[in-house]
Amino acid sequence: MKYPVTAYAKALGEAITATEGRRNEEIIKNFLALVRKNGDEARLPKILHETEQFLREKDGTKQFVVESARPLEKRAEALFKGMEKPGDSFEEKIDPELIAGVKITVNGERQFDGSLKGKLDKLFMNI
Repeated sequence: MKYPVTAYAKALGEAITATEGRRNEEIIKNFLALVRKNGDEARLPKILHETEQFLREKDGTKQFVVESARPLEKRAEALFKGMEKPGDSFEEKIDPELIAGVKITVNGERQFDGSLKGKLDKLFMNI
């Protein structure tokens, strides 16, 4: 480990934003060569995740992840997608362990847990 994940992420994010889409392929190729040279290939998933978060903060976009026990109804899906602005992303995940309700995460930070599992966990933690 030559550099921390956040340093790699910031360097890649700054390089990508500085070129405004030009030469991104070349930048990524050079970046991967640097990571390999430093022996940090195993940390690439974390580096890419941090880079994505860095770029989202920089351009003000958001990533919405809505987890539910079953696929969302069309009305609920339209409501959640209505929160998006241009450039934002919306992802729906199915997690049967939630039993009922939804969990909404924005930019990788849990914002709202309205799932039955979350409420039961909270109830039994207080006992």
